[in-house]
Amino acid sequence: MNQHTTNLPNDLTITSQGFGILRKELIENIGVQRANFFLFRFGRDLGVSKAEELKSNYTSVRDLLKIASDIHKNLGHVSGVESLGHIIVEPNGLLRFENVKGKWLDSFEAKLHLEHFGPSTSCTCYTLSGFASGYLSAIYNQDVYSIETACQSMGHSHCSFEINVKEYWLEKDPTNEIFHHNPTVLEELSLTYDTLLQQKKDLNKMLTYHSELSDCVIKEDSLNHVLSTAFDILDIPIVIKNVNNKILACRGITEEDYFTHTINQKKSPAILNNHNETVYKHVGTLYEMTTPVKLDYKKFATCSFIYSEKDAVAENDYVFLERLASVATLCFMKEKIRFETTERLKISVLDQLINQEHTSLNEITLHLNYIANNIEGPYYLLKIKFSNKENHYVPVDAYDQLIQFAQTFRLFYIDILSTVIQSDVVVLIYNSKPLQKLQQDLKKVLRQIERNNPNIDYKIGVSSQFTALTELKSYLKQASHAVHLPRPAAIISYEELGILGNFLSNTDVETLKQIAAEELKDLLKDEPKNRELLYTLYIYLMNGKHLEKTMQTLTLSMGGLQYRIRKIEELTGKNLKEFYTASYLFLLIESLITTGEIKWP
Repeated sequence: MNQHTTNLPNDLTITSQGFGILRKELIENIGVQRANFFLFRFGRDLGVSKAEELKSNYTSVRDLLKIASDIHKNLGHVSGVESLGHIIVEPNGLLRFENVKGKWLDSFEAKLHLEHFGPSTSCTCYTLSGFASGYLSAIYNQDVYSIETACQSMGHSHCSFEINVKEYWLEKDPTNEIFHHNPTVLEELSLTYDTLLQQKKDLNKMLTYHSELSDCVIKEDSLNHVLSTAFDILDIPIVIKNVNNKILACRGITEEDYFTHTINQKKSPAILNNHNETVYKHVGTLYEMTTPVKLDYKKFATCSFIYSEKDAVAENDYVFLERLASVATLCFMKEKIRFETTERLKISVLDQLINQEHTSLNEITLHLNYIANNIEGPYYLLKIKFSNKENHYVPVDAYDQLIQFAQTFRLFYIDILSTVIQSDVVVLIYNSKPLQKLQQDLKKVLRQIERNNPNIDYKIGVSSQFTALTELKSYLKQASHAVHLPRPAAIISYEELGILGNFLSNTDVETLKQIAAEELKDLLKDEPKNRELLYTLYIYLMNGKHLEKTMQTLTLSMGGLQYRIRKIEELTGKNLKEFYTASYLFLLIESLITTGEIKWP
């Protein structure tokens, strides 16, 4: 600030650059709004102090008003002040302001703001406004406010102000906190100190939290140990659930307590707030902040903080939660790697069993003991086929499907070995349950898989029950026959093939192909017209030779269908009206479909 020689009292001042640095640090450390309140109170206290000092030499209000502009200039606030209007003291002592407005020329504060922060969207001369407000309030012994209405920092040519009493400004801007709370500078400093102290505590807590969780990662601690570490620091109950709402781990709240408070939640949870993918919601009688845990870019689980009251959540809790979710992801990733390593061993062992690469039963037992010590019968073999719903020609990652099935079977406590054969997943179930109970469990497994893969179609073929692993290959053939059976059901057991199963069991594929070539003749040629006729024959026989039903299925006219049937009879030399002939051809076609020799688009 500039120092002038005058007959007015002089003040010990600091340079404008020094004040600018102080002002900049305040704004950057406590925020624009709190800094502005602080600067206004600071200026107001200076104004009151200056007025009280001058009252010892100037007893007249008129004189004190006359030197106000010189005071501003002497302190280096402005280069000049232009003002108009009158302040009139009514007989009852109240003040009346007649268009009391003015300009501060070359405001030091506007220049400082432009220098440190650039153009502003609001007025910035809070120290100047505060000083003028304090000076006038001390003179009149009433709450008078000088409020800036235009500012050079906003691009205006000058900084303009208007003066009036507190009641006037409250009516004009009732939400402005400057008129509601008037702490002293000491109180502002104390509040700022408390804020900074709390920020320091929060920072130390966050550093400790990050350090402790990082140690858990380095030591490869279990998920339960990670949750215990987080709970000890935060004292916030934690729940981790999988995508099926099953609790995988929790601390600070039991599973029973959690579900007791949330089980009756009928409506969708009311979302109260969100930050990125982190959501704060009201669930039952609890409040829950939840963020996803992802593996391979898919939502694998959710990590949640649990609160008993709506306002118990702290401002930075989402940061702690998202960090915990990241560490939980690493725990799940470690578990996934360990799980996949075990599955690769199981794949190897099952491949050897299927391909009969063992020299003796003892060698089979030895290899199985690498995986578990209780792999016993009865057994079932499953063959699982899958395809993209939207485009059957887009391949599905068979290994990814194998891992998903392995995890889901494990979820439902079904003991398996699994492998991939020609893009299909093959599963050996051991220590198995009766077929009816097994099929119920398979339906649960399939529902879960379909929920996780809504764009994929699945079909599962189930072999007969067996007790000797040396016969694995023949039962794999049963599962293959079952999965190819053209039925709408997603899970088909070999027993459902009935006479077709017996036929296939006693006929090898080459013999079957030879018989089919003799009976179906040109219909088996890989030509569009012939394939169309073969498909027509199959649908016609499957519908019990019912013409109208076949017309609807194939979207054909009666004449078109009759033409195709005559053509089929000509090519095969068969009379389809004969029951035996029709039944035999139907059995033959279904056998070719079941063995995979015929595949419809």
